Amino acid sequence: MRKYLLTSFILVLFFACVTDSYGQKRRYGYNKNRNKKYSNYSGGRTSYKGVGNTKYWTAGFSLNAMNYFGDLAPTPKKLSTDLSFTRAGFGITGSRMIYPGIFLRLGYNFGSIKGDDFSAADASSDDASTRGRYLRNLHFKNNIHELSLGFEADLIPNNGGARGRFPINPYMFVGVAVFSHAPKAKAPATDQAGNALEQAGEWVDLRSLGTEGQQLDTLGLKPYSKFNLAIPIGAGVKVRLPGNFDLNFEVGLRKLFTDYIDDVSNAYVDFDLFTDPLARAMSERGAEATSASTGQDRGLNLTNGGGDIAITGPYTHGSGYGPGVENSRGGSSDKDMYLVTQLRIVYIFDQKGVTRGKFR
Repeated sequence: MRKYLLTSFILVLFFACVTDSYGQKRRYGYNKNRNKKYSNYSGGRTSYKGVGNTKYWTAGFSLNAMNYFGDLAPTPKKLSTDLSFTRAGFGITGSRMIYPGIFLRLGYNFGSIKGDDFSAADASSDDASTRGRYLRNLHFKNNIHELSLGFEADLIPNNGGARGRFPINPYMFVGVAVFSHAPKAKAPATDQAGNALEQAGEWVDLRSLGTEGQQLDTLGLKPYSKFNLAIPIGAGVKVRLPGNFDLNFEVGLRKLFTDYIDDVSNAYVDFDLFTDPLARAMSERGAEATSASTGQDRGLNLTNGGGDIAITGPYTHGSGYGPGVENSRGGSSDKDMYLVTQLRIVYIFDQKGVTRGKFR
C-alpha cells in the first residue's frame, strides 16, 4: 500500500512540474534561438551608435598654403618652387565613414600661387636655364578656388567607431577636383616700342589678353578655360585630441590637365600680329630694365649688339625671343601642378549608445 501511494505521489509531482514549465514557456515567450544569443552575449553597446558606429560624419576647417610648380618656377626641375611666395588660404571639409577606415570626402579650398622669373637667378648666372628664365622676366599671381570629391583611407583600420579611433593614424587620399583660376600680371609703363600704357602698374587679367595669341583669329588658338580638372593625391596624419576633435596635417599634390595656371606654355607671338598694345606688352618682357613685380633694377646690358638684349625692327625684344618657335616662351610638354598643405581641425559627430551589463 505504501509503495502504491509513493508511486502515485511521484507521478502527480511530475505532471505538475511539466504543466508549470509549459505555462512559463507560454507566459514569457520562450525562444530557443533568442535565448542562445542572450547566453552568448558578454555585454557592451548594442546599438549602432558611439563605439559601434563605423558610419559617422566629420566636419573640418583648415588653414592652407599653396605652392606652384610650372614654367615660371626657379629651375626646370619638376618640383622646383619658390617657398617665399607661399601665401595663406583656408579650406572646409566634410566626410562620411562608409567602411571601417574608409571615408568619402568633400572639400573646398582657397589659396593663391605666384611665380616670378626675377627670383630665378641673375643675368650673370653660369646656369643657362636659370639665366634664361631671369632674362625672360615673366611673372604672375593666381587665386585658386577648388572643389574636390574623393576617398580617404586610414592606414590603421578602425573597427571600433568614432570613440575607438587611434591616438595617431596616418592616411592617404585620392579624388577628383574642379578648380577656377585667373592668372594676372602687373602691366609695365610702356609697350616694347615705348608707347605709354594707361594700365601701367595695374594687375591685369592675362587670359582675356591672349598673350600667346589665343585672341588672334590668324593663329586659330582657343583661349584656355577658367575652369579645369585636377587629380588630388596625397597623405596626412590624424592626431586624436580630447573630446570629439582630431588635428590633421595633410600634404596633397594636384595633377593638372592644363599648362596655363601661370599663363605661360608654348611660343612667343610675332609683335606685328597684336592689335592690342597691352596684350603685346604683356606677351614678352625681357627688355624691361626693372622687375615689374618688385620695381628692382635687373642689372642688364641694354645696348644693341653684344648686350643681353637684341633690338630688331620697331620693337625691343628680350633675350630668347623667337616668334612662332615651339616652346620658346614655355614648355608645353609638362603640365603645371600645385601643392596644398593643410592644418585641419576636425569635429566628429559621435552619438553615444546605451551600454548594457554583462549577463555572465
